Amino acid sequence: MLLSGRRTQHAAQQTAEAAGLTFAGQQLAAVTSFKYLGIAFHSSTCLAGAAAPARAQLARLAMHNCRTRCAEVGIEAAPVQLRLFGTMVDSVLSHGAEVWGVQLACCHRGSAGSAAEKLQLSYLRHLLGVRQSTPNAALLAETGERPLWQRWLRRAAKLWNKTLEERPGSLLQQALLSSVQLADGAHFLAQQSWAAQLAAGLAAVGMQLDLQQPAPVDLGELGEAAQRRQLQLQLQLAQLQEALAKGGASRLEHYVHNVVGALNLAPAMFGQRETYLDAVRRRQDREALAQLRTGSHWGAEETGRWTRRPREQRVCPHCHDGIEDAPHMLLTCPLYAPLRLNFPDLFAEPHPPHRFLRQKPCRLAAFAAACHHGGQPALISAG
Repeated sequence: MLLSGRRTQHAAQQTAEAAGLTFAGQQLAAVTSFKYLGIAFHSSTCLAGAAAPARAQLARLAMHNCRTRCAEVGIEAAPVQLRLFGTMVDSVLSHGAEVWGVQLACCHRGSAGSAAEKLQLSYLRHLLGVRQSTPNAALLAETGERPLWQRWLRRAAKLWNKTLEERPGSLLQQALLSSVQLADGAHFLAQQSWAAQLAAGLAAVGMQLDLQQPAPVDLGELGEAAQRRQLQLQLQLAQLQEALAKGGASRLEHYVHNVVGALNLAPAMFGQRETYLDAVRRRQDREALAQLRTGSHWGAEETGRWTRRPREQRVCPHCHDGIEDAPHMLLTCPLYAPLRLNFPDLFAEPHPPHRFLRQKPCRLAAFAAACHHGGQPALISAG
């Protein structure tokens, strides 16, 4: 439909059949969809619109197999599970993304939330043991993971550079030059050529690509090191601050002020995994701490959302002294006072919440798990 200009799929197929296109003396069949080298194409949508959901469907099976295998062999360590995601899931999820993923890297300083990226975020939520409503920015900051669109953009830039290195007149370079010639800013992004989409994606992170004089992309600015991806990290930070400024984002407000510390809100907070994910091996302990850190916990502040109760009415049912949020449960609620006596090192001196959560991760996780389970003796660990 995109190529024929027709409004319906049936009309587009009739136009294609009437064209009588041939290749190597054989007439080409007109179909509504096909798959080439593992990438799905469909006549009713753009390349990214067809490829991303198809890859996500295949990767979902790989993700379930990964989780099943981890459960069978007893793998609970978060760093190992993150590496397995890259090996077993992302290799399926991002197959061919250097071709179809560039369009998603142009939308709203990143993607608009494709099926492929939602799968990555669901894996991170499962890893942390938090709810579906946990903010994406908090998930990425906790795990130190980069959004998929950043990886896709880097892969596309590498393909661009590799194509420029091809011998003049090669098939790959001819395809690139044709893509450059077809670049036209007057069309919608979905109708733009691959080269135009790559230029738009790079522009979204502050880099310019001159299609009139093709030159290699500096991969240093898209690399793994923090100093070489500063633009991307600042971009992610801007998204967090923008969401926070809208108001009503109490989870983000909690994460910024009570976990990170407002004064520490800087690009350096992204791209580095939080220490408790490496140090705490017991899944239940790690999940309890992650829930308190991200605001996706068991307190009235969170459970009151389910009944749409106004935030000011989500008062602690145990002491009726303020909203039952994470700082209240950790530091002041008398329900957990006996538990605090079992962790004197955590309460030796008063700390604001963000400093309290920077103490020994194993001790914090053990205390969080004890609070979560109502202080059952079997769950109170010395860390």
